[in-house]
Amino acid sequence: MTDTPSTEVAQQPTKHPLLEALDRMGPEIARALPRHITGDRIARLTLTAIRQNERLLESTPQSFFGALMTSAALGLEPGVNGEAYLVPYRDRKKGVTECQLIVGYQGVAKLFYQHPMAKRIATGYVRERDHFLIDKGLTPRLEHQPAPGDRGEIVGYYAIAELATGGVSYDYFTAAQIRVLRGGKVGTSGDIADPEHWMERKTALKQVLKLMPKSVELIAALDTDETIGSMAVGH
Repeated sequence: MTDTPSTEVAQQPTKHPLLEALDRMGPEIARALPRHITGDRIARLTLTAIRQNERLLESTPQSFFGALMTSAALGLEPGVNGEAYLVPYRDRKKGVTECQLIVGYQGVAKLFYQHPMAKRIATGYVRERDHFLIDKGLTPRLEHQPAPGDRGEIVGYYAIAELATGGVSYDYFTAAQIRVLRGGKVGTSGDIADPEHWMERKTALKQVLKLMPKSVELIAALDTDETIGSMAVGH
């Protein structure tokens, strides 16, 4: 009996088209990065983000790479210390999934501190039983002392930004105002855990920073935050 060659050919696992495109886009992404971040590092962080949320692979390539390139150009690392997030967003009208770039609270803070005049930022949320006082008169003052035990429901958020020159900007927003500023959103997008309400606090901070000196990167980050990646390209 003679051996006959097998007709079965070992099948190599097919790489997802988006991952293949990521390999091809590597040099272009690297060129967009600031000097302290390498292309290899961004590639690793991107793969980690995909492993944590495989729905990113459903994103349109234009939106995915738009979000990734914008994050890279800003010098923000997706998934690291809350700087930025790549989040899949299902557009039911278009029938496609697009990648949304969300600049985290830490990303806004990082870019704020890059400005030579930056000194301090602080934010907080106020609950029903907290002691809270805000005075915007001739003697500006903001006081917040969290209540012990059950503090009640959240009623508002505040943000403070201070410059090395002594200039200070601060403001307080009710929970309803923050909801309106966030387009009706409550909490986070996707699966981002946020027990300390950083997204709402970021919204308050963004309003306060409108009146402060900002780096070019921070201006771009505020403009592109929570936008679809393909829209963010070119900012």
